[in-house]
Amino acid sequence: MKIDTHKNFFGIRTEVNLKDKIILGVAPIILLLFLWYLLTSGSAKTIKLPVGTFEGTQIAPNEGTFFKDKIRLTLEEADVLYPEISEEDDNDENDLSPTLSYKNRQFSLIGLPVIKRGKNVVITLPPGKITGYSKPAAANESGENESSDVKLFEYKYEVVETRVFAPVILPSPFEVFSSLPQLWSLRLLPKNILYSFLRVSAGFLTAFIVVFPIALLMGTFSKIKALFSPLVLFSGYLPIPALVPLTMCLFGTNETQKIMFLAIGFAIYLLPLFVKAIDDVDNVYLQTGYTLGANKYQTLNKILLPVAMPSIFDAMRMGFGVGWGYIILAEMVDMGSYGVGALILTSQRRGPREDIYLVLIAIVVMAFITDKIWEKCGERLFPYRSLKR
Repeated sequence: MKIDTHKNFFGIRTEVNLKDKIILGVAPIILLLFLWYLLTSGSAKTIKLPVGTFEGTQIAPNEGTFFKDKIRLTLEEADVLYPEISEEDDNDENDLSPTLSYKNRQFSLIGLPVIKRGKNVVITLPPGKITGYSKPAAANESGENESSDVKLFEYKYEVVETRVFAPVILPSPFEVFSSLPQLWSLRLLPKNILYSFLRVSAGFLTAFIVVFPIALLMGTFSKIKALFSPLVLFSGYLPIPALVPLTMCLFGTNETQKIMFLAIGFAIYLLPLFVKAIDDVDNVYLQTGYTLGANKYQTLNKILLPVAMPSIFDAMRMGFGVGWGYIILAEMVDMGSYGVGALILTSQRRGPREDIYLVLIAIVVMAFITDKIWEKCGERLFPYRSLKR
């Protein structure tokens, strides 16, 4: 496939074909994922250790087994040797690391947590992969006999300390998407999305019932507009987060508080847009109606409202999308009542942090789906808008 996105790249209002739209749209996403991977990838390290008992398993895992969480390896009849430290010695990290002694062989344990429990040694392995198994020869290069029954395995893992960002700040793409099954099943992501969607819908409907008639009166009658304009102007400067403690004082911390917070936020956003949609109706339509003898009710019902309705619908579509931004604030209290906002806050406080990114992605996906539903409804309600001259 020939790529010609470079042709007329800075053309003003030039037509872009479907192929170029796909390439240009995917390119920044791939770039962001690549930067995310670079910033959250540390150097890899491979070690050899004797095969013991892996936590939660009865037999040794197969070659290629990947552990996404830390796993404990228990070795029986083993010992841990610690180096002697003196003030005069200038030892580096390798010299100060403990050594595993197992069946007359020694293995370096650089950076690995180890605990001595009686005659057993427990080593905590970081998330990684078993790359293979090997068995030492009966004698080494110096001719000394080694125990032939010591089976070794190679373990490859990432040194997270070499990352640009620590996992608690910015987890890797693999860490984020590998936590999706747990978020979906154990933390009930679909149920939380449903609760948030119902709250957004209830708040939007409540705001629409109040705002729509007020907007019709303000857009139709100039003196009513002058009556409410100061309040609309004042509310436009209100910081939305400040409404959280206000609604808590008025409605408590139950479901009513969440819906009323969203309703107030929707009302502040929608009212000016509704009024503007009616104000933008050309006077030509009004003069035509007056010429034909239309009264005030007919002017409102037959001229202003039908002409302004497409713009009002667009405002409703944008406003519903804004509600997914308000939902985090609405659900920041009473976190036991489900919702995507509660999921984000509990993940930030208790973990896992990877769920924060997944929930944000889920919010974006849900907002995109609802926006497409609004778009399809708009095409059916106002098909003439898609017609070209």
